[in-house]
Amino acid sequence: MPALAFATNFLWVMVIGLLGPNLPAMVTDLGISYAQAGFFFTLLSLGSLVGTSVGGIGSDFLPRKLLYGSCVLLLSIGLLVMGIAPGYLLIASCVFFLSLFGSPIGAIGQSIMLGMFPTKREKYLSLFTLFGATGSLLAPIFVSVNFIFSLSWRWAFIEAACVGFLVLGALLTVKIPPLAANHQKIGLAEIAGHRGIVVVAILIFFSTGSDFGFSYWLAEYFKTELHASLRLSSSVVGVYLIGIILGRSLIGVFLRRMSPRAITIMGLCISLGSIIPFILVPSIPVKVALCFLYGFGTAPVFPLLVARGTKLFPAQPGAVTGILYGCLSLGGMVFPFLVGVLAGNFGIASSYFFCALVVAGLLIAVLLGKAPRIRADAPVSA
Repeated sequence: MPALAFATNFLWVMVIGLLGPNLPAMVTDLGISYAQAGFFFTLLSLGSLVGTSVGGIGSDFLPRKLLYGSCVLLLSIGLLVMGIAPGYLLIASCVFFLSLFGSPIGAIGQSIMLGMFPTKREKYLSLFTLFGATGSLLAPIFVSVNFIFSLSWRWAFIEAACVGFLVLGALLTVKIPPLAANHQKIGLAEIAGHRGIVVVAILIFFSTGSDFGFSYWLAEYFKTELHASLRLSSSVVGVYLIGIILGRSLIGVFLRRMSPRAITIMGLCISLGSIIPFILVPSIPVKVALCFLYGFGTAPVFPLLVARGTKLFPAQPGAVTGILYGCLSLGGMVFPFLVGVLAGNFGIASSYFFCALVVAGLLIAVLLGKAPRIRADAPVSA
C-alpha cells in the first residue's frame, strides 16, 4: 500500500508540473493571452483546494478503494480529454476537472497509508512527499523530451493519462482494508477547531505559501533581474527541487538522531540562512547554489508538520489531511499572486524579502511553540 500511495502522489504532482513547461506552446497553439494562460493556474489551485479537502475528509467515511480508484480513473480520463480538446474553454474546463479529481489521490493515499501504518508516520510521509518532488522534477524533463521529438504539447497529457491507467491497474490489485465497524468518528468541526490543528494549518499555509512564492518566480527573477539566459533561468527551479528531493530523502536519517521539532527548526534555520544571502549576493553561481540550499532546508518542514497534525487525531487521518492540504492549496493560491503584486511594485528582488520575513516568522513560531498534546480520547487506528 505505501508504494501505491507514493505512486499516486508522484502522478498528481507530475501532472501539475506539466502545465508550466507546456504553457508557451499552449499560448501559441491556442492563440491566447498571458492573462488567459495564467487563469489555468487559478483553476488548478481552486480545483485542488476543493478536491483535496473533500477527498481527504471523504476517505474517513466512504468506501476507500472505490473513492481512490474513481479519482484515479477520472484523472486519467481528464488527461486524455485535455490531450484532444480543441479550444481554450474546453481545455480550461479540463484543467479544473483534472485538479478537482486528481488532487484528492494524494490525500486519499496518504490517509489510507497513515491509517494502516500509524507508527511509521514521519518516515512514510517523508517518502510520500519525496516522490511528489520527484514527479515535479521529472515533469519538465518529460515535456522537453517530447519537444525534442517535435511532438505537440498535447502528447504530454496523453502520455500522463497512460501512466494514470497503469496506476489504476495497480490500485485494483491492492487490498485496502475497510474502515473498522467500530470506528469512532469525531465531528469535522471539532477537528478543524482543535487548537493544535489550527496551529499546524496556519504554519502549513505560511510555509508552503512562501515556498510557492519563492519557486514560482525564480525563473523570472533570473531572467529579468539578473539577465541570465533562458536556459539557465528555466533550470534554476530544477536546482531548487533537487535540494527538496535530497532533503526529504534524508529525513529518515535525521529522525534517528533528532526529534521532528528539532529537524523542523534546523530546516527553517537553513532556509532563512540561505534566502537572505540569495537576495543580497550578486553572484549568479552563488545564487544558484543558495537555491539548492533553500530547497534542502525547506524540504522537511511540510511532511513533518503534516505528521504533527495527523498525530492529533490518528483514527481520522483523512479529515486532518483534507484540512491541512486545503491550507496547502490556499497558500498556493495566495502567495504567488501576492509576491507577484509586490514584484510589480517594488521588483522581484525586493519581493523576496517578504518570503524571508515569513520564514523568520515561522522559525520564531516553532521555537516558541510547544509540542502538540494528543487527545487522551483520540481513537487509534488498527
